[in-house]
Amino acid sequence: MPNMLTPLTKNELLQIFDKIALNVLELCMKKLLISQPERLVGQHPLPIQVPKEHIEQWVVQAIGATPVGAGAYPIDVIKPGEFGADIKMLSCKVNSYGELSDTTSGETSLAQKFTSAGVDLDTAFAQKNYDAITNDWIEILKAKLNRVTREQCVDKLYYIFILRASTKFHLCAAHININNIDMIATNKDKTTSTSIFLNNVIDDHFGNAKIYKSKKRLELRLKPKYWVDNNHVITFDFSEFIPPMVNLRNLIQQKDNNIAECLQYLIGRYIQNE
Repeated sequence: MPNMLTPLTKNELLQIFDKIALNVLELCMKKLLISQPERLVGQHPLPIQVPKEHIEQWVVQAIGATPVGAGAYPIDVIKPGEFGADIKMLSCKVNSYGELSDTTSGETSLAQKFTSAGVDLDTAFAQKNYDAITNDWIEILKAKLNRVTREQCVDKLYYIFILRASTKFHLCAAHININNIDMIATNKDKTTSTSIFLNNVIDDHFGNAKIYKSKKRLELRLKPKYWVDNNHVITFDFSEFIPPMVNLRNLIQQKDNNIAECLQYLIGRYIQNE
């Protein structure tokens, strides 16, 4: 059965991200790592944080795209005359060896603001009108994505994902098949009184999608290990790019409150570790 999302192979991904684009992304990722707060000696690792707007700008800079994501616009960037894309970063679990766990990623929203749909969500769930809910979300998705193709004059749309797994980042993407959105259907075997699992959003090996009653949105989760194991990603490995553990109060005192020297010292530690 045709799905709304078709994962790109690594070779297809390289048609969007050439060598220069990949180098730009690597530069942005290293700048991100340098900007994370330093740990004290013996302190547990801190989760890497990056604002969504910064991730979008990474892609803008990497592929020479135009940002269009201000406000509530359906996508983030446009490559004029070629394609539009929504950029998403998802967190991934790793095991004690730093390897990807065979679990789903964190979630990302594909559509929300259910007020535009034709039925009241709480009432529909209470009455178990699951197909009606699914059909309304189909209309929300179609309206959202058709708006982009109409206003931006592009035929191709993608979701571009950056999967963050500890000190590794996996770049991947999926083509959005607007014509297949009508094929989305309720998975009645998995649906509950609080969430509706959907069929035909993406192949089950790659991820899953469901509508949440409480959140009032449609969310997608990926299965990162399958993407990686089946050559659908480009991986940036910063395992050797180790943040220095330092007491910043002591460092400031040692450098006589000279902020420039402190910065040079910290950056130098990163370069040495690399």
